[in-house]
Amino acid sequence: MASKKVTEAGKADTFDPGVIPRGNLGDGPGAAPTGEAPQARRADQTADAPLWRQCLLLAVAALIGLAVAGIAISRAVERERAQMLAAIHGRADSLVWALEGGARLLDRAGLATGTLGRLVAEVARQPGVAWIAITDSTGRILADSNPELAGATLYTPEEMRRLAPGRVTRGRFSPDDPNIYETWRLFAPARLRGMARRHDGAGSDVRCVFVALDVAGMRDALKEYALQLWIVAGLVLVAGLAVAGLGLLFRRYRSSRRLLADAEALAAQVVRNYPAGLVVLDTTGRLRLSNARARAMLGLDAPAPGDAPESPAGAAALAGRGLDWPALMAELEQGTGLVERELELWRPQGAPLPVQLTAARLLDSGGAVTGYLFALRDMGEIRSLQRQLRQHERLSALGNLAAGLAHEIRNPLSSIRGYATYLTERLKDDPLGHATGQILMEETGRLDRVLTDLLSLARPRDLAPAPADLAAVLERVVTVAAPDAAEKSVRLTASLPKGGAEACVDADRLMQAVLNLVINAIQATPAGGEVEVALERDEAEGEGTPGWRIRVRDTGSGMSAATAAQIFTPYFTTKANGTGLGLAIARQVVEQHGGAISASTLPGRGTTMTIRLPGGACLEKPAGGAA
Repeated sequence: MASKKVTEAGKADTFDPGVIPRGNLGDGPGAAPTGEAPQARRADQTADAPLWRQCLLLAVAALIGLAVAGIAISRAVERERAQMLAAIHGRADSLVWALEGGARLLDRAGLATGTLGRLVAEVARQPGVAWIAITDSTGRILADSNPELAGATLYTPEEMRRLAPGRVTRGRFSPDDPNIYETWRLFAPARLRGMARRHDGAGSDVRCVFVALDVAGMRDALKEYALQLWIVAGLVLVAGLAVAGLGLLFRRYRSSRRLLADAEALAAQVVRNYPAGLVVLDTTGRLRLSNARARAMLGLDAPAPGDAPESPAGAAALAGRGLDWPALMAELEQGTGLVERELELWRPQGAPLPVQLTAARLLDSGGAVTGYLFALRDMGEIRSLQRQLRQHERLSALGNLAAGLAHEIRNPLSSIRGYATYLTERLKDDPLGHATGQILMEETGRLDRVLTDLLSLARPRDLAPAPADLAAVLERVVTVAAPDAAEKSVRLTASLPKGGAEACVDADRLMQAVLNLVINAIQATPAGGEVEVALERDEAEGEGTPGWRIRVRDTGSGMSAATAAQIFTPYFTTKANGTGLGLAIARQVVEQHGGAISASTLPGRGTTMTIRLPGGACLEKPAGGAA
């Protein structure tokens, strides 16, 4: 019975049903309930991280998942093994109880005549039973499923003491055959019946029963169970990684969409608020994009809701605007980085608009041309400033010349006027001589006034601003000009607010400027016409106190565009007896006040001269400051 021997190594396989391994798949430190949330938070925090970092994160999560699955599967297999062994012990107990029950039906004589052996052999025929043996306390076999082994020694007395049979069934895997599981316990059928313990001559009649079961299918079942658990864990892990990966991809997609939307919004704001006009054409010359400034310059209508930006009508509307778009595109295709030039835009209404054009190609990430960008900068204000600068330069040069010329002319002119006065008095009895003297005096007086206006234009006096009622100033202008209007049968009217029209002006100089405008309007208006002087608040866009607007409107013949462009030029006049300095001096006075003067006229429809003055109170001069 070498297969039934106990070795020291077999002690490790001893099983105690009262000590069953315990555990919970969800209690470990790597269990899913405690690990998913941190991983989700880390994924949320690294949604915008580089792709390799996210892949590394998923790989670490996979390794952690494998470790957790291994621990959980190991515990599950161990529990299943313990349950199988508990079932084996239960079956062994059932066989032992069957033997004890059968033994109680036998008397002592039957036990002695070998009936017990036949009972053991009969019970051992149950499926899965390898062998059954009943021994005494010294290990000698009293009955065995193999009758030939009766009387042999199953285990030595030392081994029996080490096995220590008791009332609880114990077991182990056979050290010689791992497919055999041996169980043992005390065999006491008489004691179960309440019979007194009896002793034979050899000593105690304590018996032990050994039941060996075939457990070859147990190992295969445990392996299959572990394989199933690994398959389930693998599927769960793959599904979890797939969900995590999809979550990261979705977050990256959402982040990309948000960045794209922000970039589009930023681009739209840049295009909309760019101070110059922007036009984008595709490679076929079709209009793809334009801002409000460009549409205003080109005279295009705003796109209606639902219209495509590449509408052929929009591209066709660009033609005939003074820009040769195909030529510009061809020039850009020749490799020129930027095309810059100044030209004039032709508009359906209004004068040509001077613009500065900058053109460039639009390239995609691969370097292919996707379109052309044109930036149109309005040069009208710059040209106006340039004209004003040139005019001021001319006025400065003229002022220097006028100052010297007036000084040289005025002294001889005074002498001429004195002699003319003397001769007129001497020739008062000569009608022809007296008339000649009067003409000479009038002409010298006119020359003196011209010199005075010339000096005033060349060297303007400093203003003496003070709070003044503009309505009162304009009433004085109307009163002074009324005789001239009555002489030409022109109706002179005033539209003035009642009170509250105070401004910081030099009243005398402002009256001089407005009076020049009114006199010119009366002279340009035919008999029966009308000249109106109006004062109103100027609510022009801008910050600060609203200013004032003075309008002088006549119903005369108006002016041509060429004449209107030169009316403020010194010595330019359309009158036979005019000096051409009145409007130039008026403009100078208005600009000294920080205002502006402009003319609006159409031939045959009269002229309106407009003076705009800033609002606000006069600033007090510091003590000891210059006047």
